[in-house]
Amino acid sequence: MQKLYRTLSDMLLEQHHRWILWLPVFMAMGIGVYFSFHTEPSIYMGAFISVCLLVFLFAAWRNMAARLCLMVIFFISLGFAMASVRTQQVYTPILKKEIGPVMIEGDVTQIDHEPSSIKIIIENAALEDISVSDTPRRIRLKLAARFGVPELGDRIKVLGILLPPSPPVSPFSYDFQRHMYFQGIGATGYIVRDFEVVGKADDIKAVQVLDAESYREKVKKHIQEAEGSQNAKAVLVALLTGERRMIPESVWEDIRKAGIAHLLAISGLHIGLIAGFAFFILRAFLAAIPVIALKLPVKKMAAVFAFIMALSYCWLIGGSIPAQRAVLMTGIVLFAVMIDRVAISLRLAAFAALVILMIAPESLFTPSFQMSFAAVVSLISFYEVFRSKYVQVFYGYSIPKRISVYLLATFLTSVVASVATAPFALYHFQRVAMLPGLLANMIAVPMTAFVVMPSGFLALLAMPFGGEGLLLKVAFYGIDVIIDVANWTANMRGSVWQSTIWPQSALVLVVLGALWMCIWQGRLRLLGIPFLLVGIGLSINVTLPNILISPEGKQVAIYDPPHTLVFKSRRAERFTREMWQGEYGGIDPVYWPKEGRLDAVDLACDSWGCIYEYGKSIAVALPKDEMALYEDCKRADLIIAPMFYELPQICQGMNLISRKDLKEEGGHAIYFEGGGYRVETVYDVRGDRPWTASNN
Repeated sequence: MQKLYRTLSDMLLEQHHRWILWLPVFMAMGIGVYFSFHTEPSIYMGAFISVCLLVFLFAAWRNMAARLCLMVIFFISLGFAMASVRTQQVYTPILKKEIGPVMIEGDVTQIDHEPSSIKIIIENAALEDISVSDTPRRIRLKLAARFGVPELGDRIKVLGILLPPSPPVSPFSYDFQRHMYFQGIGATGYIVRDFEVVGKADDIKAVQVLDAESYREKVKKHIQEAEGSQNAKAVLVALLTGERRMIPESVWEDIRKAGIAHLLAISGLHIGLIAGFAFFILRAFLAAIPVIALKLPVKKMAAVFAFIMALSYCWLIGGSIPAQRAVLMTGIVLFAVMIDRVAISLRLAAFAALVILMIAPESLFTPSFQMSFAAVVSLISFYEVFRSKYVQVFYGYSIPKRISVYLLATFLTSVVASVATAPFALYHFQRVAMLPGLLANMIAVPMTAFVVMPSGFLALLAMPFGGEGLLLKVAFYGIDVIIDVANWTANMRGSVWQSTIWPQSALVLVVLGALWMCIWQGRLRLLGIPFLLVGIGLSINVTLPNILISPEGKQVAIYDPPHTLVFKSRRAERFTREMWQGEYGGIDPVYWPKEGRLDAVDLACDSWGCIYEYGKSIAVALPKDEMALYEDCKRADLIIAPMFYELPQICQGMNLISRKDLKEEGGHAIYFEGGGYRVETVYDVRGDRPWTASNN
């Protein structure tokens, strides 16, 4: 044992130059600890601990073991502190309950076009009968097409219905309410009559935002007026402005199944293509002029120009977190070019992760952050091993063989990136593209890199002069090819592999194992394999709830493993039903009978309600009226009655899930264990935090 410890210590000491790569991992741990709290911790807690640790760190700097331990704890506490500060920085009141119709007045700062409707964001809002202190900073409203569209910067007055942002539909589902909170959105809703323009926005920050929004609208207008298919126009709008809501759902579904949705998620690929294209175009142009090529640093001038173009593109698409991360990493790469240093390395990725986690700690939990960094880190690690051989072979071959090597590299890149992002795709979306997806990437990625993005970029530059027509046609042609490939591969047998929802512990172990194998070198990497295997084992052996109840109580699901999922209603809460269906592995659902027996799950229904029996040991009643509730109280072990707020006297002491329980604790998940059952609620998982409506 002592020999093993000494060997491991020696291996770690030999790779001391890679210790720094773990710093963003420790910061992420601190962020995870903060978000796991059931109640909001003091904003001073993390800062106080960090300052104390910093003092101890300086005091113990000469002792390497103490220094390393304190450094680890310091970055964990720093992540905790930054998350706490960020939560207070973006604070917005969350609407507690549905209100309306209510008069709403505010500045229109964002317009999102969808195939069937329009959504707007208003700021500086004034709500009827709602105090300023309780008014959310931003409100998202849905407009019917018949009401028309306001202009950016308009201050409008309208009658609408407002609701709190949607909470998780189950204890293990994605927290949209938290996501909305960190965007500053504290209420959503819809307009019930035509709006009235009462003025223009006069807030300086709002006007600055509107400049970008106005230019985006002009770009969208130019694209819509060009000659081409509507699907291609919608996809190009997504690529050039970041707005994906115009893409029809059928096209989206094909793109997801084909495994090329990453092409529409503005991130490193797009920023890199814009910067790289700008870099090589300007460098080639300047190098063709002898006087400039001989006297000026052409390569460095091209790097500066490329960074300006990357920043401009980020501004145009609204500066999302993935785009900010990509611009940061691209900026570091271009800076390395300017000082003649190696550009691509894991240190670059680690530095970018540290900066993003400091600026926006909440992004740690978003699929875009996780999948983009997973792809980047895995690819850098992969090419660390094969880069020298690849470069030697590539430049030693003729042009036809170079093309073959490029295609092989594209295939390997797709495989590595797909494997690296698969755990996150399964955790968040419960599906991952298989071999047809690799084929789609082999065609779609080069088409995007060499046709769509270059022509789209040049079209953006040509738009002020009216010369974008031909360039847009080229971009539309490339997009049509991509859409056709997505449709072709999406309909292949085995194009998508679906799984049930992953427990968070499984994802954490898989990520730790993968990071261990990517960061360390040599035989030390092998120690990451046990983490991977345990994480995969947990994902396979996950225990799913036997009953789910939505926060509104209008939808209930009964699960009889392994292949039977029964929903209460075909129509109610369609979004919730689709989310649950995906989390259970895409099982084709059946529905409760109005009257009669459903033998698949031992469910019997009549005009008074339904009785579900689990293994002849637990009886669950779902009454429809008060008379049925009286009867069920005498014989059922558990009563699910979302239509009732309180128990009648005869039912006092019974196990009942009522409307009051759903209102206070959110969606419920019920697990049958042995001869009894266990109930877990959304509140049990989230607690009282600033983004939960109950805490505002």
